[in-house]
Amino acid sequence: MKWRNLCWVGGVLGVFGCSGMNIKSRDVASTDYQRVAEKKLFNGESLEEFQLKNGFRVLLVARHQAKVLTYQVWFNVGSINEKLDPKLKKTGLAHLFEHMMFRGTPKYPDGRFDELTSRLGGDKQNATTHFYRTNYFESVPSRQLEKLMELESDRMANLNLTSDLLEKEKGAVVGEFRRHLDTPGGVASDHLLDLMYEVAPFRYTVLGTEAEIKGFTLEEAKYFYKTFYAPNNATLIVIGDTTAEELLPLVQKYYGDMKPQTIPNMPIPSEPAQKKERRKEISHPQATSQLMLVGYPIIPITHEDVVPLALLQAHLARGMEARLRKVLVDTGIAVGAHASAGAKPDIFEFYIQLAEKHTADEALKIIDKEITSLQSKPISSQAFERALSQELLNLYGDISNNSELANWLGEFLMLSGDYMRGFDIIEKYKALKPADLQRVSKEYFKKTSRSVLIVNPAGGAGKAKK
Repeated sequence: MKWRNLCWVGGVLGVFGCSGMNIKSRDVASTDYQRVAEKKLFNGESLEEFQLKNGFRVLLVARHQAKVLTYQVWFNVGSINEKLDPKLKKTGLAHLFEHMMFRGTPKYPDGRFDELTSRLGGDKQNATTHFYRTNYFESVPSRQLEKLMELESDRMANLNLTSDLLEKEKGAVVGEFRRHLDTPGGVASDHLLDLMYEVAPFRYTVLGTEAEIKGFTLEEAKYFYKTFYAPNNATLIVIGDTTAEELLPLVQKYYGDMKPQTIPNMPIPSEPAQKKERRKEISHPQATSQLMLVGYPIIPITHEDVVPLALLQAHLARGMEARLRKVLVDTGIAVGAHASAGAKPDIFEFYIQLAEKHTADEALKIIDKEITSLQSKPISSQAFERALSQELLNLYGDISNNSELANWLGEFLMLSGDYMRGFDIIEKYKALKPADLQRVSKEYFKKTSRSVLIVNPAGGAGKAKK
């Protein structure tokens, strides 16, 4: 199963399993922070959760096979928050802030952060923004933990917010926005969401519009930073060569004095029920053949139907024997055929890049035939085991990777409020049967609820049919 932009690895952002039980652990005594929980992962590793008095959460999985660690800071804020915030009511600032966080502080001016993390031996340093969260991450030799923590905590608390730096970064983000418009797939995704959602803020792109990007004021930026980059809206995830006894005193030293803030509560409005298929065609100058996206609304990640939907995605689109590959790519109709299931927005999506001289309508008929087959009878036990094996293959390929494990924990925490939710999903794979995949295909693959977006290589954009 694959999350939009985020890439589920295996079935659900990587495939890990665990017992999910609390275990009694040693006490890390402090009046400034508390141990919240310790979880036992399926491979015997321990995941420890702590919290400072100001609400700052810390997740740690200690691994000592190599003298390295991954350091990730996750903020529970994305483009849907700013769109719903009555003080902002627009999108693009969350993403703009991802860029601003590299612009320096009074102690470490513009450009110094990248320079210093590079000197520390930093690798995979980057940041991403999505509808529901923003994260910052890098991997370093474990002996550089304190220096990295000083740099990360400094920019979380003391960011340089000046008109000159803001305007400079607006220019860079506008350039990124324009490059996004040059990609047929990115534009197609934007149009599909606009087609599927009428009221929920997922219909607005994470990047915002060029006018919104250029229009953000310094006052709005300061409000956003103070409100959403607060310690009680953030989680630090550390995977690698350190211990709680080493880590927690450093966390208290560098994050403990930050002041919590009142985080606005902004529920996402519910969508009205869709009663008929929606369809839209657009054109794109960079498209060389037709591209088709088909989206079906599904349930949130906290719902139990996520489990069979994850395995259904693997059956359809994972591996050389996946059904979409067999009926679309191997036959020469498409050059790429993918399926993904996402949360926030909650969509099961088909993404088909047609071969030249073949059409989206041709591919859609084949997909509908596959869906009818899924709904009429359970898949064979052989096909079911193949899909499950694909998921387990991803598990054993990714479990040893510090960054992937941190991504797993962070994404599920931001999506569901429970960093163990992904482990719970994988445990529940054990009880699945082919009939469960048949059931969810009947429940969620309905023509009346789907939206179809087609990108043509030439010609005018069509009108959406709702």
